[in-house]
Amino acid sequence: MKPWLLNILACPIDKHHPLEARFFSWETIDEDMKKIAGEAGKPSQYLRKNYRHLVRQLRDGTISPSAIHAVEDLTGSDSSGKLLSRAESAVDRLKDELGRTEEDLLRAFAEDVDALYRFLNLIEVNEGLLVCPECGRWYPMGSAVETIPEMLPDDLRERDRDLKWLERWRKLVPKTVLEHGKPYNLKE
Repeated sequence: MKPWLLNILACPIDKHHPLEARFFSWETIDEDMKKIAGEAGKPSQYLRKNYRHLVRQLRDGTISPSAIHAVEDLTGSDSSGKLLSRAESAVDRLKDELGRTEEDLLRAFAEDVDALYRFLNLIEVNEGLLVCPECGRWYPMGSAVETIPEMLPDDLRERDRDLKWLERWRKLVPKTVLEHGKPYNLKE
């Protein structure tokens, strides 16, 4: 899953947005992650069209600063941690400037637009967890199919597979999910 998807995902049960996201492992290999993080904030002419699209998404509200701030990188990767931090700073600077024209944003905040674009679109989460802070439901990423968030209603979830997945990632899953998460938890 690309982090960009967090901008539009909501809990299928109560429709809450944003979901809390915890990333456990990357599909993006470490060498590529280092390169992407190292180039963050260095705009590329090749990505100019993509930057323009990202600025439009910022201005129309598709990009959700709160969704970006709801990400916790637990992968242990210094590169991805730096990239997330850079994206959070970028979106904070940009959200207060959205009254400017598209061209003005691209010119005045080129480094921020580049860093945000790279975080949202150039890396891929392999496994992680999405949690709805409203209803306490949790959704695994990469449990049945690599990189895919599994946002199924309770009656379509597989209890044994979900509990096995929770046990596997126990050290990275918040205690509230382990003990009180819905539809299943390890305390039951």
